[in-house]
Amino acid sequence: MKWIARLFNSIVGPTAVMAAGTMGAGAVASFILAGAWFGYQLLWVIPLMLPIFVIGVDSASRIGSLNPQQGMFSLIGRHIHVGIAWLLLLLTIPVHILIIMGQISVMSSSLLWLAGLNAADPAVAGGAAQPQRWLEPLISLLCGIAILWLFFSRGYERMQKAISLLMMLMFFCFLSVAIGGLREFSAILSGFVPSFPADLPVPGSDQLRLSSSSIIAMVGSAIAPAALLGMPYLSTDANNDESTLRRDLKKSWLNLGLVFGAYAIFIVIAGGFALYSLDDNARIETVQEAGKVLTRALPDSIAFAGPVIFTLGVLMAAMTTMIVAAQVSTYFCLDMLKKSWGFTPDNRLYHYFLALFILVPALLAPLWSLPALLKVILLMGVNVIVIPLVFIVVIYLVNQRSVMGQYKAEWWRNAMLVAGLILSVALAADKLPDYIDYFAG
Repeated sequence: MKWIARLFNSIVGPTAVMAAGTMGAGAVASFILAGAWFGYQLLWVIPLMLPIFVIGVDSASRIGSLNPQQGMFSLIGRHIHVGIAWLLLLLTIPVHILIIMGQISVMSSSLLWLAGLNAADPAVAGGAAQPQRWLEPLISLLCGIAILWLFFSRGYERMQKAISLLMMLMFFCFLSVAIGGLREFSAILSGFVPSFPADLPVPGSDQLRLSSSSIIAMVGSAIAPAALLGMPYLSTDANNDESTLRRDLKKSWLNLGLVFGAYAIFIVIAGGFALYSLDDNARIETVQEAGKVLTRALPDSIAFAGPVIFTLGVLMAAMTTMIVAAQVSTYFCLDMLKKSWGFTPDNRLYHYFLALFILVPALLAPLWSLPALLKVILLMGVNVIVIPLVFIVVIYLVNQRSVMGQYKAEWWRNAMLVAGLILSVALAADKLPDYIDYFAG
């Protein structure tokens, strides 16, 4: 048991929090649909994208470790332009509220289904008709209150440990679903050889499931502006400094490279094993539909447990993503308002903002959804503007001696960050035609 404790202690930290937050429902959907549509053929994308993910987040973390008295938005305002800081804030906060509402809906629907009170499918994301309609707002509010207790009962260290534990439990939930696919070892191994599978036509329509779009979606699940903008604050709150830089890089490789990478691989394997062979696999387009048939990934004797395991995994993914979105939103707002943003027991303003970002979406999620046009505008702002801009900001800051001192970025770190910038521009180019078609229509 001692080795388990040592392993857990080596994981706990800001990168574990960010890894758990990245393992949200969106990442689950990207990876499981890649498996459902193209089998194991896109597994090679995961090991290639991990270095960019790890180095990007670690670079942002170093900014916070070396500038503990200044938040990321303050640094942007001081060293680049305050207008850039405000633009990033005004685009990211509404999206984070949308994300929190979505994750609350996933949590409440999953809990109702696990309790046998919801007629919907496992891993639902809200929106299905509920026989006990009044229960969902109540469950949403109770979820919000429970998460606030998790934050405030014993402070930052307890929160880090709780989220790290949730991440590991989530990891094992999806691993158990993927175990059945491991018998196809040779096919899985061949999936790590780079190739571009043929686009998949959707029966009965003129749609195609594009392999290039799946690749972009997989990469996009790990390139999130919240990770790059939020890590400096998480590092400061964890008391990281110049002396911990090497240790922090190791934890980045462990949490963001090994754990997140294995998590992504297991989900693709589960989708490829359980869904790719279906005649109508091209019709599957949501994680809810995938969740209905993932029981095929388990042996017949325990197939009944598949929906429960899958729903638990999605529940924990939603919880961790919601917590990170609320936490970094609080950091951003307080920093821009020139207020103390540290997560400390006596920082009442932090507590009030965090409660606002959790309880208000919890109350609104079952009762109100953002207009479709507003959602498109917000997501367009994030995909097309924010993600490339955040990479440019990080590249600029880590190359300023006034910010990084002697730890100014090395050539290989810059190479990884530029690769991330190129991928973020590719993501923007891939999504832009969809937005143009939406507004043109």
